Amino acid sequence: MWSINGVKYADAEPLQFKYGERLRITFVNDTMMNHPMHLHGMWSDLETGDPHSIPRKHTVIVQPGSKISYLVTADAMGNWAFHCHLLYHMLGMFRKVVVS
Repeated sequence: MWSINGVKYADAEPLQFKYGERLRITFVNDTMMNHPMHLHGMWSDLETGDPHSIPRKHTVIVQPGSKISYLVTADAMGNWAFHCHLLYHMLGMFRKVVVS
């Protein structure tokens, strides 16, 4: 089951980001497959443990059996899509993000 803060995707409300805030998003992938997660409208700064090496990504690959964190600055007002880039996961792994 994929969830946001313990609430499965199908039951989750849209994520609310405040314009200008800096957020840490952490994924825990307990499955046996990759999940390329994509947040529209904002860059993701991948945390690598090295402050001099912070790759900027649009899509973050969450490896099987792994945990990954990245930072996002909510610098684009409006409604945005947040989803897994695998076509057959789009319906179950799709969330709306509202930046206001």
